[in-house]
Amino acid sequence: MTIAETRERILDASSQAIIAKSYNGVGLNEILKNAGVPKGSFYHHFKSKEDLAIAVIEKSTAEHLDRVREFLTDRSRSPLERLREAFRLAREVLVEQGFNRECLVPKMALEIANLSEPVRAAIKCGMDQFRSLVAQCIREAQAAGEVDGSHDPEALAGFIQASWEGVMIRTQIDRDIAPVDEFVGYIFDTFLKR
Repeated sequence: MTIAETRERILDASSQAIIAKSYNGVGLNEILKNAGVPKGSFYHHFKSKEDLAIAVIEKSTAEHLDRVREFLTDRSRSPLERLREAFRLAREVLVEQGFNRECLVPKMALEIANLSEPVRAAIKCGMDQFRSLVAQCIREAQAAGEVDGSHDPEALAGFIQASWEGVMIRTQIDRDIAPVDEFVGYIFDTFLKR
Protein backbone atom coordinates (compact mmCIF):
# COMPACT_ATOMS: atom_id res chain seq x y z
CA MET A 1 0.00 0.00 0.00
CA THR A 2 1.39 3.40 -0.97
CA ILE A 3 1.53 6.38 1.39
CA ALA A 4 -1.32 8.05 -0.50
CA GLU A 5 -3.44 4.87 -0.38
CA THR A 6 -2.87 4.55 3.36
CA ARG A 7 -4.00 8.14 3.93
CA GLU A 8 -7.11 7.59 1.78
CA ARG A 9 -8.00 4.40 3.66
CA ILE A 10 -7.75 6.23 6.96
CA LEU A 11 -9.91 9.10 5.65
CA ASP A 12 -12.53 6.73 4.20
CA ALA A 13 -12.70 4.62 7.38
CA SER A 14 -12.99 7.81 9.45
CA SER A 15 -15.82 9.19 7.31
CA GLN A 16 -17.78 5.94 7.55
CA ALA A 17 -17.25 5.66 11.31
CA ILE A 18 -18.19 9.29 12.01
CA ILE A 19 -21.37 8.98 9.94
CA ALA A 20 -22.26 5.69 11.65
CA LYS A 21 -21.43 6.70 15.24
CA SER A 22 -20.20 10.29 15.59
CA TYR A 23 -16.82 11.96 15.92
CA ASN A 24 -16.73 11.49 19.69
CA GLY A 25 -18.30 8.04 19.47
CA VAL A 26 -15.46 6.48 17.52
CA GLY A 27 -11.86 6.07 18.59
CA LEU A 28 -8.67 6.00 16.57
CA ASN A 29 -8.13 2.29 17.24
CA GLU A 30 -11.50 1.44 15.67
CA ILE A 31 -10.84 3.68 12.66
CA LEU A 32 -7.39 2.18 12.08
CA LYS A 33 -8.69 -1.38 12.48
CA ASN A 34 -11.42 -0.72 9.90
CA ALA A 35 -8.86 0.87 7.58
CA GLY A 36 -6.47 -2.06 8.04
CA VAL A 37 -3.69 0.33 8.97
CA PRO A 38 -1.24 0.12 11.92
CA LYS A 39 -1.36 2.90 14.52
CA GLY A 40 2.11 4.15 13.62
CA SER A 41 0.89 4.94 10.11
CA PHE A 42 -1.74 7.28 11.51
CA TYR A 43 0.83 9.64 13.01
CA HIS A 44 2.75 9.67 9.75
CA HIS A 45 -0.27 11.39 8.15
CA PHE A 46 -2.04 13.22 10.99
CA LYS A 47 -0.87 14.99 14.14
CA SER A 48 -4.05 14.25 16.10
CA LYS A 49 -7.66 13.18 15.86
CA GLU A 50 -8.55 16.85 15.40
CA ASP A 51 -6.15 17.05 12.44
CA LEU A 52 -7.84 13.95 11.02
CA ALA A 53 -11.26 15.58 11.46
CA ILE A 54 -10.13 18.59 9.44
CA ALA A 55 -8.81 16.35 6.66
CA VAL A 56 -12.09 14.38 6.63
CA ILE A 57 -14.08 17.62 6.36
CA GLU A 58 -11.86 18.94 3.57
CA LYS A 59 -12.12 15.70 1.59
CA SER A 60 -15.89 15.43 2.04
CA THR A 61 -16.34 19.09 1.10
CA ALA A 62 -14.16 18.78 -2.01
CA GLU A 63 -16.08 15.72 -3.22
CA HIS A 64 -19.44 17.40 -2.60
CA LEU A 65 -18.37 20.62 -4.31
CA ASP A 66 -17.12 18.70 -7.35
CA ARG A 67 -20.54 17.05 -7.76
CA VAL A 68 -22.44 20.31 -7.24
CA ARG A 69 -20.09 22.28 -9.51
CA GLU A 70 -20.75 19.78 -12.30
CA PHE A 71 -24.47 20.68 -12.27
CA LEU A 72 -24.25 24.36 -11.49
CA THR A 73 -21.76 25.11 -14.27
CA ASP A 74 -23.42 23.03 -17.02
CA ARG A 75 -24.02 25.73 -19.64
CA SER A 76 -26.30 23.46 -21.69
CA ARG A 77 -29.09 24.46 -19.26
CA SER A 78 -30.29 27.81 -18.05
CA PRO A 79 -28.95 28.87 -14.63
CA LEU A 80 -32.26 28.33 -12.86
CA GLU A 81 -32.65 24.90 -14.48
CA ARG A 82 -29.16 23.97 -13.24
CA LEU A 83 -30.01 24.96 -9.69
CA ARG A 84 -33.33 23.14 -9.77
CA GLU A 85 -31.63 20.04 -11.21
CA ALA A 86 -29.12 19.96 -8.35
CA PHE A 87 -31.94 19.79 -5.81
CA ARG A 88 -33.92 17.31 -7.93
CA LEU A 89 -30.94 14.95 -7.94
CA ALA A 90 -30.46 15.39 -4.19
CA ARG A 91 -34.14 14.48 -3.76
CA GLU A 92 -33.66 11.38 -5.88
CA VAL A 93 -30.72 10.23 -3.73
CA LEU A 94 -32.73 10.75 -0.54
CA VAL A 95 -35.58 8.60 -1.85
CA GLU A 96 -33.17 5.88 -3.05
CA GLN A 97 -31.45 5.79 0.36
CA GLY A 98 -34.69 5.64 2.31
CA PHE A 99 -34.30 9.16 3.73
CA ASN A 100 -31.26 7.98 5.67
CA ARG A 101 -28.63 10.27 4.21
CA GLU A 102 -26.45 11.60 6.93
CA CYS A 103 -24.19 14.35 5.74
CA LEU A 104 -20.79 14.24 7.39
CA VAL A 105 -20.02 17.96 7.52
CA PRO A 106 -23.32 19.14 9.07
CA LYS A 107 -23.13 16.27 11.54
CA MET A 108 -19.64 17.32 12.61
CA ALA A 109 -20.73 20.96 12.70
CA LEU A 110 -23.39 20.15 15.27
CA GLU A 111 -21.11 17.91 17.30
CA ILE A 112 -17.72 19.59 17.51
CA ALA A 113 -17.61 22.99 15.78
CA ASN A 114 -17.97 24.77 19.13
CA LEU A 115 -15.24 22.64 20.68
CA SER A 116 -12.52 23.16 18.09
CA GLU A 117 -11.75 26.40 16.27
CA PRO A 118 -9.75 24.66 13.50
CA VAL A 119 -12.63 22.23 12.85
CA ARG A 120 -15.14 25.09 12.85
CA ALA A 121 -12.98 27.00 10.36
CA ALA A 122 -12.78 23.98 8.04
CA ILE A 123 -16.55 23.53 8.15
CA LYS A 124 -17.15 27.24 7.53
CA CYS A 125 -14.76 27.23 4.58
CA GLY A 126 -16.63 24.34 2.95
CA MET A 127 -20.04 25.88 3.56
CA ASP A 128 -18.86 29.24 2.23
CA GLN A 129 -17.64 27.58 -0.96
CA PHE A 130 -21.01 25.88 -1.49
CA ARG A 131 -22.83 29.16 -0.90
CA SER A 132 -20.55 30.88 -3.42
CA LEU A 133 -21.37 28.30 -6.11
CA VAL A 134 -25.09 28.79 -5.54
CA ALA A 135 -24.67 32.59 -5.48
CA GLN A 136 -22.84 32.50 -8.80
CA CYS A 137 -25.66 30.47 -10.34
CA ILE A 138 -28.17 33.00 -8.97
CA ARG A 139 -26.14 35.87 -10.47
CA GLU A 140 -26.23 34.13 -13.84
CA ALA A 141 -29.99 33.58 -13.47
CA GLN A 142 -30.41 37.29 -12.71
CA ALA A 143 -28.36 38.22 -15.77
CA ALA A 144 -30.54 35.90 -17.87
CA GLY A 145 -33.71 37.50 -16.49
CA GLU A 146 -34.79 34.32 -14.68
CA VAL A 147 -34.51 35.72 -11.14
CA ASP A 148 -35.37 39.17 -9.80
CA GLY A 149 -32.21 41.26 -9.93
CA SER A 150 -33.03 43.08 -6.69
CA HIS A 151 -32.10 40.01 -4.60
CA ASP A 152 -28.62 39.91 -3.08
CA PRO A 153 -27.22 36.66 -4.56
CA GLU A 154 -24.99 35.89 -1.55
CA ALA A 155 -27.79 36.44 0.97
CA LEU A 156 -30.24 34.43 -1.12
CA ALA A 157 -27.72 31.61 -1.52
CA GLY A 158 -27.15 31.63 2.25
CA PHE A 159 -30.88 31.42 2.86
CA ILE A 160 -31.20 28.52 0.40
CA GLN A 161 -28.29 26.72 2.04
CA ALA A 162 -29.60 27.17 5.59
CA SER A 163 -33.09 26.13 4.53
CA TRP A 164 -31.73 23.03 2.81
CA GLU A 165 -29.82 21.97 5.94
CA GLY A 166 -33.04 22.28 7.94
CA VAL A 167 -34.94 20.31 5.32
CA MET A 168 -32.37 17.49 5.56
CA ILE A 169 -32.95 17.23 9.30
CA ARG A 170 -36.73 17.30 8.90
CA THR A 171 -36.67 14.68 6.14
CA GLN A 172 -34.78 12.27 8.37
CA ILE A 173 -37.10 12.90 11.31
CA ASP A 174 -40.28 12.52 9.24
CA ARG A 175 -38.90 9.76 6.97
CA ASP A 176 -40.80 11.53 4.24
CA ILE A 177 -39.88 13.48 1.11
CA ALA A 178 -42.55 16.16 1.73
CA PRO A 179 -40.11 18.67 3.35
CA VAL A 180 -37.91 18.49 0.23
CA ASP A 181 -40.87 19.00 -2.06
CA GLU A 182 -42.06 21.96 0.02
CA PHE A 183 -38.55 23.45 -0.05
CA VAL A 184 -38.30 23.12 -3.84
CA GLY A 185 -41.76 24.60 -4.28
CA TYR A 186 -41.09 27.63 -2.10
CA ILE A 187 -37.59 28.27 -3.41
CA PHE A 188 -38.35 27.94 -7.11
CA ASP A 189 -42.03 28.91 -7.31
CA THR A 190 -41.99 31.73 -4.74
CA PHE A 191 -38.57 33.15 -3.86
CA LEU A 192 -36.86 32.76 -7.21
CA LYS A 193 -39.95 33.22 -9.38
CA ARG A 194 -39.66 36.23 -11.66
